[in-house]
Amino acid sequence: MTAGVHTVAQGEHSRILSPRQAIVRTAEEWRALWAAHAGPDVPQPDVDFESRVVAAVFAGERPSPGYEIAISAEPRDAAGYVLQVRERRPPDGTLAAQVITTPFHIVSLPRQADGALEFVESARAAPPVAAGARTPPRRRHEAAPSSTGLTPPAAGALAYLAGPFSGALLLATETSSRYVRFHAWQALVGLGLLGLSAVTLLGLAFLMLLFSPTLFWLMLWLSGMTAGVWMILWGVCLVQAWRGRLWKLPLAGRFAERRAGLARHA
Repeated sequence: MTAGVHTVAQGEHSRILSPRQAIVRTAEEWRALWAAHAGPDVPQPDVDFESRVVAAVFAGERPSPGYEIAISAEPRDAAGYVLQVRERRPPDGTLAAQVITTPFHIVSLPRQADGALEFVESARAAPPVAAGARTPPRRRHEAAPSSTGLTPPAAGALAYLAGPFSGALLLATETSSRYVRFHAWQALVGLGLLGLSAVTLLGLAFLMLLFSPTLFWLMLWLSGMTAGVWMILWGVCLVQAWRGRLWKLPLAGRFAERRAGLARHA
C-alpha cells in the first residue's frame, strides 16, 4: 500500500449489508460510520482527523467465506489519491458452506488528500493458478459469526442433536447464519416428519391388534424400518453439518434451503 495510507480495519463481517463507499472527514462522521459498521457498543479505532481522513468500502452480502475487498491508493497528484477498489473471490472449486459474509476495508490517508479522493472500481479477481499447478485443496467450512456464539459447523450439528426439537430451538435463537438456519429447518421438517411417520405407524400397529395379527406385525415392521432410516439420516445429517457441508435430504432439503434463503445464492 502507498506510503502514508494505513489500514484501520479489514475483514469479512460488517453490519453494513449493502454495497457502500464512504469518505470520512470528521470525528462525528467517523463515530456514525463505525457504529453502523461494528455496532454502537464497539469503540472505534482512533483517527487524528486534524491530519488524516478515512476511506471505507463495504462490499455488501456475499454468499460464502473467502471473499475479500481491498483498497489500494495511488497518488494522482500532489494533493490527491485515486482509490482503487478490488474484490478477490474464492478460487474455482473451493468448497465452503453457504454462510453470508460482508467484506469491508477501511483505510486512513494523509489530510492533504481531502477533497481530491476518487474511487475507481477494479474487476473482481481470483488468485491466479499457474499452468500445471495443482488445484488448491477444497476447504471445509470456515468459522463465521453465529448468534449462538458457536461456529456455524458446531451450531449446525447442534441443530440435529435432539432431532426436530433442537432444530426448533436453533430456529428460535439463530438470527445471523443462514447455514445454521438451513440445518435447523432440515432437522425440524425432514427429521420431524420422518419421526412422526414412525410414531404413527407404531400407533397403527397396536390399533391393528383389534383386527388382524398379520397387519399388526406389518405395521410394527414398517415402524421399525422407518425408525432405523431416521437414525441413519440423523447421524449423516449431524456429521455433514459438523464438517461444514450443505448436505440435503430429499424434498426436505430443498424446502430448508428456500426457508433459510440459500436457494438464490447456490
